[in-house]
Amino acid sequence: MENLFLVCLIPPVSIVEDIDVIRTDLSEQFNVLESLKRPAHITLYNPVKISSGAAELSFFKALESASFANPFMQVIKNYHSFAPHTIYINVDQNEGIMQLQSQIKRALRPLNLWPQKENSKFTPHLTIAFKDLKPNVYTEIIDDLNDKKFKREFLVGSFSVYKHIDKKWRPYKEYPFKNPQTQTKPISLFD
Repeated sequence: MENLFLVCLIPPVSIVEDIDVIRTDLSEQFNVLESLKRPAHITLYNPVKISSGAAELSFFKALESASFANPFMQVIKNYHSFAPHTIYINVDQNEGIMQLQSQIKRALRPLNLWPQKENSKFTPHLTIAFKDLKPNVYTEIIDDLNDKKFKREFLVGSFSVYKHIDKKWRPYKEYPFKNPQTQTKPISLFD
């Protein structure tokens, strides 16, 4: 058994529909199709392969412990890129999303799902073109998006896990936020 999971934020349906219009327009105009194969999402933890039932149980238990968070407003606006291979909608780096991603990463660290050197800086983003994006097309799309504005905001009160099933990412589990003040604290000899 080997399963592939993705921990992410999924915007509300109305915003996903707006993003899908953008992605569809780009695919029709510039023949970039890869982003349409994935749900519109903000990655909180890179996809991981888990190959045992026990490891899967530990993975979901760790995520449960990371769900103690306060809801926050998330703004996504305008376009940016990781030149020359990825174009995305910019995700504001507010305290809520940065803290949530940090909690998830910290909760999953003991499971050793990623090599220790995986200390890359978290740049929240919502990808609209990548993988099949060629350098000349990248420039055309950036030029096309240069004068276009996009801004949406939404309340984040949960995060999701998607599972790769039959070559597609599918919703698998959602973690509604729990009040951080109700989280049990580890027992300490020095309290």
